[in-house]
Amino acid sequence: MVEEQAEPQPLQQPAVQIMQSVTITPMPEFCPDAKIGTSLSTRWNNWQSDFEMYITASGITDPKRKRALLLYQAGPRVREIFKQIPETGTDTDYDIAKQKLKAYFDPQKNRRYEVYRFRQTTQEHNETLDQFHTKLRTISETWEFADVEFEIEEQIIIGGNSSKIRKRALRDPTFDLKSMLLEGRRDEQSKYQAEQIESKEQTDGEANKLEQKPNN
Repeated sequence: MVEEQAEPQPLQQPAVQIMQSVTITPMPEFCPDAKIGTSLSTRWNNWQSDFEMYITASGITDPKRKRALLLYQAGPRVREIFKQIPETGTDTDYDIAKQKLKAYFDPQKNRRYEVYRFRQTTQEHNETLDQFHTKLRTISETWEFADVEFEIEEQIIIGGNSSKIRKRALRDPTFDLKSMLLEGRRDEQSKYQAEQIESKEQTDGEANKLEQKPNN
């Protein structure tokens, strides 16, 4: 009796992990030679924040590479400034390089002028309350207010467009920033919906008039 031979089993192919390549666009250089009236500190902090996202997306974790990339991406003018700053650490001291540059671009502030500028910030005609809140929050980041939430609440009352929110805030001491934003969203949504309904009714009314108009 001839023993049947087992059919050869197909060879198991090793699993291959395919790494998807992601191209990260280089950041724009930082220009410290700002015009008078612009906030150098704010612009640098924004650039630094974008750079942190850039190196995270790039997968770079080595401090030496991060420091080198920081100075390279910031541009020749920042590298020139950095060379003049004392005690910047070694090539692996990324955090020290960040701190030194922040200290350089963050000079002594004129608190009175900063408060004046903050108080002059008002809500634009087509700006939502959330957008106005974000603007105030961004402006206050570099201003050392003791109570940022309170200052933003006050500015929404003073510079906001809603008299309804203003009256309630003055009447109700518990009407805080979270409540103001919620009330603002509700009012804006209701206004939008009412405008949509009224616009449709006006369009339908004009169409009916045209249909009822006798032919000459």
